[in-house]
Parts: sequence; C-alpha cells; structure tokens
Amino acid sequence: MKYKKVFIYLISFLLALFLIGQIGTYIYVEAPLRTDFYGSIAREEVQQLQALHKVKCVSGSDWIHVGWIADPDTEKYIIEIKDDKGTWKQIGTSQFGSFLYRGNGGLFKVIKVNKQTQQQSTLGYAKAFSTGINVTVYKPVIAGNYRPLYKPEKHGFYINDHTIFQDAKRNWRLIGITSKTDGDPNAETYFAVAKSENFPHTMIVEDEPVADVGDLAWAPHVIKHNNVYHMFWSPHKLHHMISRDGIHWENHAVLMKAPYHKFFRDCMILQVASDQWLLYTTARGLFFSQVDVYQSFDLIHWQYIRTALRSSFGSERNSPFASMESPFVVKHNDGYYLSLTYNNDTLFIHGVLLLFKVWLDKESYNDTLVFYSNNPYDFGVYRGKNRSDSLIASLRAHAPEWVYVPSTKAWYITTCGWKWVATLTNGEVAIAPVMWQKVK
Repeated sequence: MKYKKVFIYLISFLLALFLIGQIGTYIYVEAPLRTDFYGSIAREEVQQLQALHKVKCVSGSDWIHVGWIADPDTEKYIIEIKDDKGTWKQIGTSQFGSFLYRGNGGLFKVIKVNKQTQQQSTLGYAKAFSTGINVTVYKPVIAGNYRPLYKPEKHGFYINDHTIFQDAKRNWRLIGITSKTDGDPNAETYFAVAKSENFPHTMIVEDEPVADVGDLAWAPHVIKHNNVYHMFWSPHKLHHMISRDGIHWENHAVLMKAPYHKFFRDCMILQVASDQWLLYTTARGLFFSQVDVYQSFDLIHWQYIRTALRSSFGSERNSPFASMESPFVVKHNDGYYLSLTYNNDTLFIHGVLLLFKVWLDKESYNDTLVFYSNNPYDFGVYRGKNRSDSLIASLRAHAPEWVYVPSTKAWYITTCGWKWVATLTNGEVAIAPVMWQKVK
C-alpha cells in the first residue's frame, strides 16, 4: 500500500510538472504577440475602402468566391443570390469579407447589418458564374535527385525559406533567410540574394543582401504586378518593399502591424484575379495548427477572411508556436495544391530543445505535405496522414519553393534549412525536378 501511494504521488507530480511545462510554454511564446483584425486596415478606413472596392468575385469549376472589405466588430453580412424568377434568396451569412458559394452562380448581393441597430444596407452587387470545367487531379512527385543550387558564403552560412523569380533583365533571382550562424532564427535580420542567367542548370552567384531594416526577416515572397515587384516578409507583422527591376528595393513599410491570429509567418501571395490576391500564412488557433488566408484588392490593405486548412483531432503535430509552416499554393491545370512543411512537435520539450539546437527526429524536418482543392480558399481539415481526404502527397523537402520555368514548361521543387538540423542539404538550397501524375 505504501509503495502504491508513492507511485501515485510520483505520477501525479510528473503529470503536474508536464502540465505546468506545457501551459507555461503556451503563455511564454504567446505573451509578446499582439493580434488585431484591424492590423492592416484601421477601423476608420474600413467604410471608405468598402465603398471603393464594393463586392468582387472569383470563380472556378463549380464555385464562386464573393469578397469584400469587412468590419466584423460592428457589422455582420448576409449574402443573397437572384434566382430565375427575379427573387432574392439568402444563401448564407458571414462574419468576414468572404463567402464561398457552390453552384452555377448568378447575381450576388451582399447586405451589411449593423450589429447594434440591426439596420440593413446594401454593400454591393457582383455577377459571376462557375466555369463548369471538369478538373483533373494530379499528384506531384519528385522526379530526380536534389542537386545544389546556391550556398551563401559572404553574407551568411545557409539559406532557409526563400523565393525565386525573374527580374526585369530576365535573370533568375533567389532571395532567402540567412545569418552568419548555423541556424539561429533570432539572428535572421536580412536576406541573402543570388542571381543566375541559366536557371536551374548552374549554381547561382551570390549578390548583395536586401531588407536590412532593423527587424527580423523571415520567409520572403516576391510577386510582380503592373511592372512593379513586390516583396513581402514576416514574422508577426507583414513587411513590404517594392522594386522597378527586381534588383533594387525601396519604400519599406509595415503593411500589417498585427495579424488576426498569432504565429503569423511564412507568408506567400497568390493572385486569383486581376485585382485580387490571397496571402497564405502559418497560424495557430486555440490549440490546433492551421493555414490562414488574408485578402487584398490592392496589395497594400489586407484582411483575414478564413482558414485555408485546419487541423483537428488525429493531427500529429500541434506545437505551441504552430506546426504548419512555409505554406505555398500552386495552380496546376485548374486545380490548387497547398504544400506546407509539417514541423515542430506538440510537447513543450521540443521547443525547449530547439533553444539548444537539438532536434530529436531530424527526418521530420523534411516532412512536407501537399493538399488538393478545386479552389484556393478551402483545403479541408487535416486529421492525420491516413484520415485526411484532401491530402494528396507527402514529399521530402523543407520549406520548398515551387518553380515553373515557362521556356521549358518544367516544374521544380527546392529544399533548404538550418545547417545543424537539415539532412537533405548542408546550408545550400537544392533543387529537383517535379512531375505531375494524374490521380483521377
């Protein structure tokens, strides 16, 4: 009996110690982070921008997305569609500036309702129809060995998350996380840069670094619109610079001072219409990791609209500081493919070990999952590798960039990472060809 009590006391002590460690870690990593739905569009700007942009639509095979600028603190929204008889029919409600409709489409109306007075007014109308295209589903497959593409020497000792694009001179450029360590996230305050005339067949040559603005510089992403290059990066806020040639960068600004959910990082931008863009980012809910989506109609003002991919019971990793990292969305043959690197285990001890550069399962550093959807807004729910309908592939890569080369119509995937944990690379970015296999 005596030993039984000692055993019970010991188990209770260890359980209490575990709970203190787990809860304490959540408090410690969350405490410095601010959240605010109005972190990019201030409350006083909402009505003006709402009137400017009104209602916009994007459509696909059997869906239409209706988007607008929202003010969820004071308004809620009713979405209606006009039927064949000319009667308006309610098809849903929304808290944010987003509604995903499944059907043929038609004329949509968004009504805003004042939460305090319940007064209704029309925000705007938009007409759109689904395309009716029968989308073929493909599975990405790494179709060759990784080979070195670029390893910094002068301005850093490794590359982590990165972006690859063509500048105005048609040279290929790589911009990526680095530091003069073997991998320290708190030392990453500018980006390494490299260039090549013959991508991806030769090693890229190191250039001068960019984005040294006195803050952390993680996970850059570059897009081009109207002959202007836009570079975005994080963490915990959204940084932005522009360039006329993709080489010289200027006009640094913080476009989002606080995100809607904590652990905002690794942003990636996808253009879905001539004047509509989506930003995908790592995030975490109360417990489960997720990928969030923000919406913009001008690349400057951003609002959270929904979760692109949720995780739930059965998901293997839900770190206190989020596990669904480096999201990247590719459109291929009218289908959409969301890849993410599934890192950072659930238990607090893994976060503690990270401070001492200890990674217990180094192969998990290369665990990249790919999800399919016929639209770029909803990739379903992740419930584990054997219980997730939208999971289409599992690849060996860390923080991959997906690159399409128009001249050869070839696809490539990259991998990278901290030198002290990466197993596929040793500080360099490596690249491999990708083939798309038809699934159905």
